Amino acid sequence: MKTLSIWLRNLVLIAAGSASLFAQNPAASAAAVEGANTGPNSPASGPIEITDSDPNILYIGRWDRTQPGVAHGNWTGHYLRTQFTGTSVSVRLKAGTQLAVSIDGEPVRFVSAKAGVTRLHDQPLKAGGHLLQLGSGGQNYEVAFQGLVLDPGAATKPVEPKPIIEFIGDSITTMFVGNNFAWLAAGMLDCDLTQISFSGVSLTSGYGCLADKVGQDEQYFRLKNFNHLKDDPKPAWDFSYTPTMVVILLGQNDQCGSTPPAVFTETYIRFVRKIQEKFPAAKFVMMRTFGGPYEKEIAAAAATLRQGGAKVLYVDTTGWLAQKDFSDGIHPNAGGHLKAARKLANILAPAFPGN
Repeated sequence: MKTLSIWLRNLVLIAAGSASLFAQNPAASAAAVEGANTGPNSPASGPIEITDSDPNILYIGRWDRTQPGVAHGNWTGHYLRTQFTGTSVSVRLKAGTQLAVSIDGEPVRFVSAKAGVTRLHDQPLKAGGHLLQLGSGGQNYEVAFQGLVLDPGAATKPVEPKPIIEFIGDSITTMFVGNNFAWLAAGMLDCDLTQISFSGVSLTSGYGCLADKVGQDEQYFRLKNFNHLKDDPKPAWDFSYTPTMVVILLGQNDQCGSTPPAVFTETYIRFVRKIQEKFPAAKFVMMRTFGGPYEKEIAAAAATLRQGGAKVLYVDTTGWLAQKDFSDGIHPNAGGHLKAARKLANILAPAFPGN
């Protein structure tokens, strides 16, 4: 009994000494407790922060990476892909925006995200590996991406790059993010896509439906879209990615200012040649407008470019869509976009034999 009493007295003294030490140095106390729960496999570990510079994140589209700690996406078709483990994923943003999100191949859905951290799903995910695609929810939404937040012990994994199809256009190419003809055709061909498109834009500057009368012949070569026409300076795009194919659907809005046919043809030829200088290995597809404006001029421009040795395909869309496939006689509805996507994918499929 005497030995037991001595042992208990010593234990009390040790405990009192430890409490006194922590009381004198609260920081040491906190560090000791935190240190006892660290390590990726510890159940007490905190969430895993994945930064924008994580090498397993693949960025598609026009992203500005000049600002440390944030990747800023531009134009409609910018998104990222990565794989991750765990049962949850959240995004960290510098500013709120609308996101287009797909996890494990689900149909694209829209998430209103705030500045800071926003969870990207309502129900817990199944344990294991997952595929995330996250990007802009429309032409007026830009993603200021700072990173992801994963479960304790979770990690990202790399994704395989795919061929990129760059779609250049107006509202027809811009609308229905995730479900328009561009998204659907790229998906059918197992390709990534970029959308350098904007509602109301013409091919030719000085004409078109936009008040500033700036066409894609100018704005395409800039980092940011038509929402930034008043910016000063207007940074140029650095062409840091290379598409396998460039698909152009322009001309519908040149009617607004009555672009002269000869001017339209000359501008189209000059526009394609200028892009070819940046992407000499890319194939070019020049689509007839679904409604038919400037169809002869587009076909003539394609013929001229082919005579010069350019890898150009003219796609005649005559008869692709019926009146019921349009919402207003100009813009295809959901069924019209699906029809157009199937027809376009069938034509482009020989260019992607591995997909």
